[in-house]
Amino acid sequence: MAKLSHEDPEEIYKQLTQEQRAAIAQEFMQGFQQSGNPNAQQFNGINPTSVTPQQLAAMHQHARDEHPGLLGHVMKHPLATALFGAFAAYEIDKHVLKK
Repeated sequence: MAKLSHEDPEEIYKQLTQEQRAAIAQEFMQGFQQSGNPNAQQFNGINPTSVTPQQLAAMHQHARDEHPGLLGHVMKHPLATALFGAFAAYEIDKHVLKK
């Protein structure tokens, strides 16, 4: 995987296969549903099996801004840690532990 900016999740998600994006999307969506936050309803209509890198980046940003615990959960998912490595660690450190 190319060295990518930690500030641009869309570039990270572009590197994944559709199956990998679907797995990450499902994690975000489950967390949003459990949160009960009405702002997360914007993601209800997304089909995880056809999620785009842009949609995943929007989910990531929403979690970063409003659900840091969920972002930490998703970034600790075995698939995320295997695929993202340093990106996942950076996101957890900056947006979860420092909140």
